[in-house]
Amino acid sequence: MADKINRELYSFSIDIEREKEKEITKEKKRKNKETGKMETIEETVIRNVKEKVPVRIVLRKPSRTQIEDGDMFYSIWLNKFIKMGLLTRAMLAKKQVDVGGTLNEDDKMNYAKLYLKLFEKQQNIIRYSAKDTNDMSADEQERLQSAVSELAVIRKQLSDFEAAQASIFDHTADVKARNKTITWFLLFLANFQEGEGDSVEDEAELRPIFAGTDYDEKYRKYQELDEEQDEIFLKSIDKLSTVATIWYMSGVQDQEQFDAVLDQMGKEADADPTAIVPEPIVADEGEQSSEEEEPEQEKEDTPKKKRAATKRGRPKKAPVDEG
Repeated sequence: MADKINRELYSFSIDIEREKEKEITKEKKRKNKETGKMETIEETVIRNVKEKVPVRIVLRKPSRTQIEDGDMFYSIWLNKFIKMGLLTRAMLAKKQVDVGGTLNEDDKMNYAKLYLKLFEKQQNIIRYSAKDTNDMSADEQERLQSAVSELAVIRKQLSDFEAAQASIFDHTADVKARNKTITWFLLFLANFQEGEGDSVEDEAELRPIFAGTDYDEKYRKYQELDEEQDEIFLKSIDKLSTVATIWYMSGVQDQEQFDAVLDQMGKEADADPTAIVPEPIVADEGEQSSEEEEPEQEKEDTPKKKRAATKRGRPKKAPVDEG
């Protein structure tokens, strides 16, 4: 029973409208032909009425197989972007030194070491997601907490460094491959449950938001739901993409931690409404989604329609720093 609860990374509820047939009883007055008096009678009719239906949205923990598939997906797209001519962040940092940029040799070495540590910590934390917290030994839990803490420090150091370098690191091969990988996990881990239900007993009733057996099918479903303005999609996609980004980037593992991060993001945005708000990771329409085909050109911008859709109801500040 507890295992089923622990298979969830994060869940939240939304309300949607559904049209249902409902019996409605009406009172009517008729004249009794025999007595000549007016009588009140009840008449039952069937009408279509709109009712609010609760929907539970769940981002599940990935299985070990999904983690391995996600790692492979990242590697495939990293190689594709490099072949397309994009530099990695490490390559770009070195180039900055070679052309007399703001980096010196020490900066370059420190950046390379930090980025290597970042990748190692992220992969370790993601792999812990396949194991329930209750099944971890005390030593494993201690190592996980230590890795999460160290990852936060590394990301802050890298964020400070890259902020000083303006936006030159936004369009590197590894950043784009990372963004697509977050989308991959979002498509495979997002589920919903319509109607009243218990997270434990009714877990089998969870259904994937993006139906399909592989990335291409799920991504096509993503596009269809967006085009159709599906109510569940519109009311959940922004928060789901933000939570998926938080998980992938920082290693947050449970509901309380996610709520704390989301709450902090809201406070920061309220304190400085003029600040630039990083976008949650969302799939870019127009990209070739197949893992087998070589894309000719990467579309840089999210489509206007999708940008407009993702502005509705988005959490205030998704932590999509480039660390």
